[in-house]
Amino acid sequence: KYWELHKSDLKATSAVADLNAQGQRNSTLPWFWSLDVQGDLVSNDWMNEFYRVHWLRTKALQDRWAEELLLVGHEMRWTINFLVHKAQTWLDQTNQNGEPGQDGLSCYAIRQAQMYRLLAEDA
Repeated sequence: KYWELHKSDLKATSAVADLNAQGQRNSTLPWFWSLDVQGDLVSNDWMNEFYRVHWLRTKALQDRWAEELLLVGHEMRWTINFLVHKAQTWLDQTNQNGEPGQDGLSCYAIRQAQMYRLLAEDA
C-alpha cells in the first residue's frame, strides 16, 4: 500500500494557487495523493479543488500524448510516401538519360533510386 518516499515526491505544488505558473505542464502528483483518506473530499473544498485541477491537468497531458501518437503515425506515412516519390523520381531520370555516353548518370540514378526504395522499406 505504501511506497518509499523520494525527495522528488515532497515538493509542493502551486497548481491551485497559481494556475498559470510555468513548468507544471508535465507534472504529476506523487503516489500518496491517491490514497483514500476518509472524509478528505467531503469536508475540504480546497482539497476538492486541488484534485479537480490535477485531474484536468492529467487529462490534458493524456490528450496531448494521444494527439502526438496520432501525428507520429501520419508523419511516418508521409515519410514513406516521400521516400517512394524520390525513388520514382530517380528512376524517371534513368529513362530520360537514354542517350549514348550517359551510362554513368544512369548507374548513379539507379543507385539513388535503390537507396530511397530501401529507406522506404525500412521505415
